[in-house]
This record gives sequence, structure tokens and C-alpha cells, in this order.
Amino acid sequence: PGYENTRKTAFCPLSRSSKVARCAVDTPSGGNMPTFSRIKVWDPYKRLGISPYASEEEIWGSRNFLLEQYTGHERSEESIEAAFEKLLMTSFRRRKKEKINLKSRLKKQVEESPPWFKNLLNFVELPPKDVIFRRLFLFAFMGGWSIMNSAEGGPAFQVCSCCD
Repeated sequence: PGYENTRKTAFCPLSRSSKVARCAVDTPSGGNMPTFSRIKVWDPYKRLGISPYASEEEIWGSRNFLLEQYTGHERSEESIEAAFEKLLMTSFRRRKKEKINLKSRLKKQVEESPPWFKNLLNFVELPPKDVIFRRLFLFAFMGGWSIMNSAEGGPAFQVCSCCD
């Protein structure tokens, strides 16, 4: 009693494609919905049907095409998304590793550089941190002082900063 209309009012999320809303309730009893043939393929590149040398645009394009083609079949969509996420995480790790290695690569390039370049870098060496902090404090103080007294006498900060 009262359960006759539950099939019609079942929760039906919209598909990824904005063209058609589908859900399991709309599927015919025969299950004529197309299924993704490479669900169990382990390699994410083969699962998405792209080359291992594919660009990110090609990966996104393949994902979007396959999701649109197999919209409504939950296992197919999950398989496509899993392969895409695996490739996305791989590229993220690679970029992160390159970012971390940038400092060591730069240091290595400096070590391999000619002697005149090393002398140039030693010539423009950074001062100690306490000197940097003292100068930072001094300029911050002068900037604050000139802002507080700007209405009285004119460009005090500019005059003080050029005399250092």
C-alpha cells in the first residue's frame, strides 16, 4: 500500500552530459544500454584509448568523449573516471617531483658552470639574514613614519630612502 509510485519518484541524478537525464529507473528491462568494453583493462592509457605520450588535452578529451558515450552505465563511468584520475595523479606527482628537484638541478647547474660564472655569483652573494632583517625593519619603520607624518612635511620617506 502506497508503494506503487515509488518507481516513478526514485532519485535520479542527472548524467554528466547536460543533454539527457538518465538513471537506472529509465533503463529498459533488457538492459540495452551500451557498456564500456575496457572496464577491466589495467593500463589507464589503454582503458582511455590513448597513447602513453598523450597530452593533458588529449586525456581530457578522451575522458569527456567516453563519458558522453557511456552516460548512464555506472560501472563504465566509474572505470573511465578511475583511469582518468590515475593519469591525473601521475601527472601531479611528476610535476611535484620536478618542482622539488628544481633547487637541486639549479645547484647542479651552478656547480657545472664555468669559473667566471661562479665568481660572478660569489660577487653578488646574499648578506646574512640578520642584516636583511635589520634593513627590513629600518625601511618598514621609515615607511610607517612617513605615512603617519605625510600631511606635515612632504616626501620624507623618499628623501630618507635615497640617502641610505
